[in-house]
Amino acid sequence: MSRACRLTCVFLSVVILFSAAFGSTLGVCATDDFENRISAFPESYKGYLRELHAVYPNWKFYADNINLTLDEAVELELIKKVTDYKNLSWRSMDLGSYDWGTGEWASTDSEGRWHYVSREVIKYYMDPRNFLNTSYIYTFLQQDYNANLQNAEGLRKIISGTFLENGYGGDKDAYINDIMAAASESEVNPYILAATIIQEQGSGGGTDLISGTYPGYEGYYNFFNVGAYDNNSTVSGLAYAKRKGWNSRKAAIIGGAKFCGNNYVSAGQNTYFYMNYNIKNGCTHQYATAVHDSASKGKNVSKTYKDLKTAELDFLIPVYKDMPSALSPLPDKNDNLNNYYFNSISVAGLTDTFDRFKYSYALQISGDTTVSVSVPNGAAYVGSESYRLNAGDNTVRLTVKSQTGYTRDYVIEVNADSECTLYIDSGGNPLKPKVMRGDVNGDGKINGRDLANVQMHILNIKALTGDGFTGGDTNKDGKINGRDLANVQMHILGIKLLT
Repeated sequence: MSRACRLTCVFLSVVILFSAAFGSTLGVCATDDFENRISAFPESYKGYLRELHAVYPNWKFYADNINLTLDEAVELELIKKVTDYKNLSWRSMDLGSYDWGTGEWASTDSEGRWHYVSREVIKYYMDPRNFLNTSYIYTFLQQDYNANLQNAEGLRKIISGTFLENGYGGDKDAYINDIMAAASESEVNPYILAATIIQEQGSGGGTDLISGTYPGYEGYYNFFNVGAYDNNSTVSGLAYAKRKGWNSRKAAIIGGAKFCGNNYVSAGQNTYFYMNYNIKNGCTHQYATAVHDSASKGKNVSKTYKDLKTAELDFLIPVYKDMPSALSPLPDKNDNLNNYYFNSISVAGLTDTFDRFKYSYALQISGDTTVSVSVPNGAAYVGSESYRLNAGDNTVRLTVKSQTGYTRDYVIEVNADSECTLYIDSGGNPLKPKVMRGDVNGDGKINGRDLANVQMHILNIKALTGDGFTGGDTNKDGKINGRDLANVQMHILGIKLLT
C-alpha cells in the first residue's frame, strides 16, 4: 500500500469514528483493480461498495445502467406496489388508491389488509443505495444455480429456525432434498428458492396454500404463491396448483422453482430486485406487489453468506439516469396524509379542465390576473403570493405541501399579452408555514435528529436545503455553522430556547 493510501486510511478512520453516530458512509482504501471495476458507478454508490469490498474481497459489483430517471421509474410502479402497514403516511392518495369522495382507501384483498403505497415509499425501495449493506445487498445477487458454490449445508443456514428445517413425513431433510432437486432442475440458486418460500409462506409455514387440506383442493400445494392473486389468493393459488398437478410437496417445490427459473431468471429478471421491479421492461411481469418484497428476501439470504468471507458472488445493481446524489429517505410511519393535491385551481381560460391528478395546464391572460386555489384539510399552498410575468410565455409552478411534509408542483404555462402580475388567492390557506428555528426536518420539534442534521451539513455529509436550511440557520446570518449547532444543543438542554 502506498504512503498516500495509508495516510488517507488513517484520516478516514478518524472521520468515521467522529461521524458514525450520524450514519455517514465513507470510503475505505481499496485495490486499484477494484476501483477500476466500480468506476462505472456514480460516486454516491462507491462508498458503500468499498465498505462491502473490505469485508468480502471476492465479490464483484456490476453497474446496470437504466434508461430512466429514478422518478420516472417510480411513476411506472404507482398503483402497483402495496404494504400491509396500517400507517396512513405510507399510503398513496393517487388515482385508484383513494376515494376522495368517500374518504375510503382502496384495498387489494378482501380483508382490507393491503393498500397501495405512496411514491415516496416506492422511491425508497427502488433506490439501490439504500440496500448496499451487509443485510440487504443480496437483493441484487444474481440467482443462477452454481453447484460448486451452493450446497445442502449452506441451505441449512437459510432454513434454520423455520418450518423447512423440520422436514415432513418423518424425514427431517425432506425439504432440503426437495429444494436441492428443484435447484438442479430449474437452474435457480437453492438459497434463493428457500428464501422465497419463507417469504411467501412465513417462517412457521402455516398458510392454507401448503397445508394440503384446504377444502376442494386437498393434496395440492403451492409453495411459491404462483398464480395466487385477486381477493382470495388461497383459492386462486391452489386452483393453479391443481391445474399444474402439484399434488405433493416435492412436485410443488420443483414446479414453482421451474416457474421462477423459466419466467424470471432466464428472462433476465435474475435478481430479487428485478423480479419485483422490472424497470427495463415497463414494470410489467413482476413477481410480487409488496413494496418490501425484494428487500425482505434479500435479507433472508444474508444468513447464508454473511460468514462466507471468501465467497465469489456477482451482484447486478441498477444505476438510473441522472442519479441524484442524495439517497431517497424512508418516510416516517404515522397517520399524516400524503394529501399533496389541489382541490381546485380556478381561473378563466385555464386549459385543460382542472383535475387533481393532472399536473400540467395552459393559460392565456391579458393583464393582471388572479388564480384561486384550494387544498385539502391539513395540506398547505406553499408557493408565492404573486408572480411577475413577461410578455409571451412564462412557466408558473404552484406547490402544495402535504401533512407528511412532501410537496407536489402543478405547472401552468402562461402566455401573457404584456408584462403583468399573476396573483394567487389561496382562500385563506397559509402561503408558507412558518419554519421553526432549529427544526430542520419539519416535524415541529427540536431534538437530536435536528442536531445531527445540522452537524452533517457542517461536515458536508448531507446538505440542508429549503426549509431545512432556514430552520438550521438559527441566527439568520445566511450560514449554518458552529454557532447554529450550539444554539440547537442549548435548546435541547434547556439552557437557551429557540423561539
